[in-house]
Amino acid sequence: MRWLAVTVSVLILAVAGCEDTAGNGGGSTSPPTPTDNGTTEPPTEPTTTETTQTQQNRPSLEIASLPVGGVPEDGSNCNPVSWLAGDIPEGVTITLGRPRFDPSGIFTVDQSGCPGDARRCRGLQWTAEKAEQCWVGFRQIADEGSVTLVIPAIATCETRKLCNSLKGLGGSQIGLTAQRRETPPETPPETPPETPEETPSETPSGG
Repeated sequence: MRWLAVTVSVLILAVAGCEDTAGNGGGSTSPPTPTDNGTTEPPTEPTTTETTQTQQNRPSLEIASLPVGGVPEDGSNCNPVSWLAGDIPEGVTITLGRPRFDPSGIFTVDQSGCPGDARRCRGLQWTAEKAEQCWVGFRQIADEGSVTLVIPAIATCETRKLCNSLKGLGGSQIGLTAQRRETPPETPPETPPETPEETPSETPSGG
């Protein structure tokens, strides 16, 4: 009877091993083998490795100028930037590029015009769940002219249809106009005070 009990135990373990193999992807394993003392050896691990799925590239779209807006407060040289085109679709990530002014030569980007804790725009990602405001500092370098703050971006989408829905969005509504810098009035050169002309004294006649 003792031999029969050992045989039944081995058969149950063999069946359990087959079920576990099927659950692990069908790798080949050797069944447990009984040893001389009536115990069983564990099955050997499969030698084949699972193949990794190739990552699929998602479609993307270059946006030349994001639909953004914002007005500096208190005349500061730091412009807030916010998304203006409604809700960003689910499955879309918009990565902001490097801000610039169009045309050039009137204003230049200068982040020192913003507080140190102001969030920069370049590299910021906007999604349906989160589209945080960012700031662009600027400095005037010409006496006259008007510019538009342009922020390009790359939209990465789950589907091509989502990317196509972003085409034709309105551009930036952030504009700046240069203020002519006042120059101090010219001070006329100082002239020395006029000295009164000496009048000759009259000589008495008949003397």
